[in-house]
Amino acid sequence: MITTEDYILYGFLAFIALLLVSIVVGMFRQFRDTGEIKGRMEGMQRQIDEMKSDFSGRIEDLSGRIEGQSGRIDSLSGRLERLEQTVASLAGEVGEIKGLLLALHQRVDLVMRHRHDAATGQVILTPEAVAAD
Repeated sequence: MITTEDYILYGFLAFIALLLVSIVVGMFRQFRDTGEIKGRMEGMQRQIDEMKSDFSGRIEDLSGRIEGQSGRIDSLSGRLERLEQTVASLAGEVGEIKGLLLALHQRVDLVMRHRHDAATGQVILTPEAVAAD
């Protein structure tokens, strides 16, 4: 015959069984969520690795471009030095031409300081006037 104590015992066993089932279901959900999080973290790690390799490639490309630019800068500085030398030599030539023009101007002044005598048709050089102090 089944007594009340047996019903209490069966009820307690049923409660324990439900508790174990809920614990197993909770663990199953926890494992699934943990696996999902682990998969996301692995995907993020893969993306980070791809970004690192991409950035390292870009950095190498930029460093190569910078080295190329430094070569161009050296070339431009050489060209600038040659240009400065050319300008200095041209300045000397301009000074020389200026002296020649001043000498030519003096000679033209000598030729231009004349007048024609209407009666005789002769050319008369006029004396250079001395400037008053």
